[in-house]
Amino acid sequence: MDEWMDCTIGEYLIDDDDTNNSTDMMPHLTTSYKRNSNAWISLALGIISSLAWIIPILGLPITLVGSVLGGIGTNNKRDRGVAVIGCSMNLVFLIVTGLKVIHSSNKRIKLGD
Repeated sequence: MDEWMDCTIGEYLIDDDDTNNSTDMMPHLTTSYKRNSNAWISLALGIISSLAWIIPILGLPITLVGSVLGGIGTNNKRDRGVAVIGCSMNLVFLIVTGLKVIHSSNKRIKLGD
């Protein structure tokens, strides 16, 4: 009886079709999680634009790129909420940057008169 058990254990350990691997038994565990990089970059640029609007020459390109990346990031199902938040932050600070540019140009015109 011991000889039969040893043989079975030996065949089981040597067998190439071993399905005792947890990733073979549960393939949903092996799916990789790919982040939506456009969404996260948009969020980071939104945070940066919260300070960059003070200097419009920096704030304008940062908010434009962040808005575009956030819009592209909403097409991906993963991290869609992050993309929406990043895009909305960038749009808000794009408007603030635009108002700052208009205010600065009106101030310069009044000083020139």
